[in-house]
Amino acid sequence: MSSYTKKKIISVVAPVISGLGVHKLFAPGYAGLGQVLTFHRVLPKDNKDRIHNHLSLEISPEQLEATIAFYKKEGYTFVSLDQVYDLLQKGATNTKFVAFTFDDGYIDNYTVAYPILKAHNIPFTIYITTNFPDYRAVLWWYLLEDAVLNRSSIEFTWQGVEHKYTCDTKASKESTFDEIRTVINQSFRVNDYKTLLKGVFQKTEIQLYEYSKKLVLSWEDIRTLSADPLCTIGAHTVNHYPLSQLEKEKLQYEIEESKHRIEKQIVDSVEHFAYPFGKPTESSIREFEMVKNLGFKTGVTTRIGNIFAQHRYKTECLPRISVNRVTTEDVLYLQSSGMLPFIVHRGKKVITN
Repeated sequence: MSSYTKKKIISVVAPVISGLGVHKLFAPGYAGLGQVLTFHRVLPKDNKDRIHNHLSLEISPEQLEATIAFYKKEGYTFVSLDQVYDLLQKGATNTKFVAFTFDDGYIDNYTVAYPILKAHNIPFTIYITTNFPDYRAVLWWYLLEDAVLNRSSIEFTWQGVEHKYTCDTKASKESTFDEIRTVINQSFRVNDYKTLLKGVFQKTEIQLYEYSKKLVLSWEDIRTLSADPLCTIGAHTVNHYPLSQLEKEKLQYEIEESKHRIEKQIVDSVEHFAYPFGKPTESSIREFEMVKNLGFKTGVTTRIGNIFAQHRYKTECLPRISVNRVTTEDVLYLQSSGMLPFIVHRGKKVITN
């Protein structure tokens, strides 16, 4: 079952569960102290064909407003990541908080999301992949979406293995996207990266960068955002590589260099980090220790979960709650109560891995 299908099922059953109040039974043990929310892009709705992975990374301005309204109604305190860190270190248990975070550094974070957050006085963090504003990033997930939507099949050879995928139906396009995404991340090698991408997408090296200037924040945009006390700028590596595939020296470079580049641009310290992709197969204990040893206050993953008092000692691997196109108010009840993380993790609280 695809992740999109699972999300759709959750959105269908969530009204029944929340209507019966079942989620409230999980709150005492699993709601924790609060949540850190994950966003990527905020865009007006359109009717273009899309792959669910991207729809999962995009919400509308109306949905951002609705998310803010939900947490206001439920009595949450809107906090920055510095405040999350401070609350954990103080052992505070009486502040029900929520923190808004945005990954990668897309231009719509500035043009669409920022005015809404500003109007509501909501603190937020944007994690910057530094090759985005340097216009040297390959946003291959958009190239992959283009490929599966516009072709009936995709074939390429990598490391002596022939890869053949069909994408002539909606279902096959979804599964092919997921499968090729896995191949790219699991077969990743720095020196062969562009060769692999050119083979998959049948693009020249120049064409690999076609999304780089279209979708991302400039350094000027980032400096403007950083000047607002509501905005925290965090690090998200240099290249957005799957970190688990990197050797130790390259891993440290990706994390440390992104921090230094951002600090040079905004003339301020960078103390918060987000792991690219963020699944257990893409970032784990080794990466967490690196972030901790490099002096970051917090590091955030994409593991679904709420924040607990035990995270005081594990701020380098905080879980988050993803907000996507099918995150309704009823789904937010299931997430914020801890019921949905309980189900996903079979009753375990996500503290480290």
